[in-house]
This record gives sequence, C-alpha cells and structure tokens, in this order.
Amino acid sequence: MKTYTARTLVEFVAIIDGLEADEPNSLWFRGQSNASHQLIPGALRNIHQSHDYLGREIDDSVVTISSGGTFSGPDSERMLQEFKQLARPFLEQQPSNEFEWMFIAQHHGLPTRLLDWSTNALVALYFAAQGALVRKGDGIAECERFEEDHLSEEGFAVFSIEPSKINKKTVLTSRTIDIASNADAWDKYIDPMSKDTTTLPVCISAPHMTTRIRAQSGAFTLHGAQIPPLDYYTALQDLITKIFIPYTATRDILASLARMGINESFIYPSLDSIAKDIANAANHRYASSRRKKAAKRATK
Repeated sequence: MKTYTARTLVEFVAIIDGLEADEPNSLWFRGQSNASHQLIPGALRNIHQSHDYLGREIDDSVVTISSGGTFSGPDSERMLQEFKQLARPFLEQQPSNEFEWMFIAQHHGLPTRLLDWSTNALVALYFAAQGALVRKGDGIAECERFEEDHLSEEGFAVFSIEPSKINKKTVLTSRTIDIASNADAWDKYIDPMSKDTTTLPVCISAPHMTTRIRAQSGAFTLHGAQIPPLDYYTALQDLITKIFIPYTATRDILASLARMGINESFIYPSLDSIAKDIANAANHRYASSRRKKAAKRATK
C-alpha cells in the first residue's frame, strides 16, 4: 500500500495533486476518523468465525489455526428487508430494485455491505476529520510512528483508489459498475451468502436519488461472499493509497475546510446543518477571540 502523511490542508492537497491515475478525475476517496480501521463495510464489522473448516464449532477458549470455515454475524440481508417494510411511507420516490434500496438504507445509517467513497477528496477529508479526536502538538512524532505502523491509532486517514483498476482485479472489468441500472446481471451481490459462488468486492456507482448522495459525490465498494477488508487482499494493496493525518491537525483541518465551504450544510443539505454550521462558526470566532486576548495579556 502506498502511504503518505500530512499535517495541514496544503500538504494534503499537494499529495492528492500528485496522485497518478489513468484517466482524469477517476480517483475515489474515503475518510476514516481512526487510521487503524481497515476498509470494511458496516454489516461485516462484527463478523466472527463460528465453525472451522471441518464444521466443528469454534471454542473461543481454545486457540486454533485453520483455513476456511463458517462465519456468522448480524444478518444484513434481513435488516434490509425490515428497512424496506418500514421505510416505504417516508420515501417520495420508491426504489425500483434491491440495490437502490441498499443505497437508501446505507445513507440513513443501516449497516450494509456497501462502503462509502467520494469522487471529492475534500469531502472524504471532512468525513475523516469531523469524527476525529483532537490532540495538542505538532504531529511530527505521530507521523514518524505511522511510517513504522500503518495501523496507527494516533490520527485519521483518507484512502484513495482507482475503481477501474480494482474492478479489473476483482471482476475482470475495467470500468465502474452502474449496478442499479443492470440489477439482474449482478443479483449474486444481493444475498451473496445464499449463492454458491465467489464474489469479490466491486466498485459501483449510485444513482443520485437523494440530495445527500448527490452532495457527497456518492460512489461505493460492495462486498460479496468474500468478507475480508478491501485492503486485506494482497493483489489490491498496490492499488490503494493511504494518507495519514495526526489528531494534532484535526481542529486546523476542519477550520481550513470550512473556509473553503466544505462543512456540515455542504455535506448534508438541510436547515439543521445550516444551523449547526452557524453555531460552529460562532464558537470558533469566540474561541479565537479568547486566544488572542490571552496572548495579548501575556505580552504585557
């Protein structure tokens, strides 16, 4: 995996500007508030092995080494069906297939096999920083430690992929899949564990069914029957870039993004987000004023 570190928005943009792609504007980005987290969708984060490759139930008190086996966890397909039953009265536009339902459910917080990406690097950075911790310091030591341990917990991260290259490796197609427009051809991803087939992660585009999906430049990776994180596969690691930003930079990164118009109301267009942005800006001005007054008193 290609890795970089950044401590300011300027450094981050310089890294993004230097990333090479076969086609202009073809990169996807994902921000995560903890750099130690791997690229795995919400529905698969609580999966554990229940039986070994011989069908024997796993005893958690005994250390075993085996390949294959059976894994269990929350039933994402059942959750989606329950969401469909309860959500219909709240939707002005009814989804026309299972994938459109999956996109809607994902953007309203239901764990699915989808992992959100964006075609906008600054949107991905906002998502990472917005949920990140805040720490004091210059971040130099944290960046050095990340170079030694790429699963560092001392910062947040933005990942970058070129979807056409990922799909070339996983589904032998050098293009992003418009899966909702061709749902029947990809039905093995609707309930992959019930199919007798191997389905690797695939990069897909989403129809802009809601203002939220449109604002976030919605793009997704979709996991099938193969459930490890995207960055687990050796064949894909060279196609993934990870940019580490220490928690010491959180506050300044968010302030810089806000000056560029990347804020809550840009990501989640609504009156609630507008009100939140106004309150955040007022709090930032007040805190800045207090720091200036304190610094002035200290020089007297």
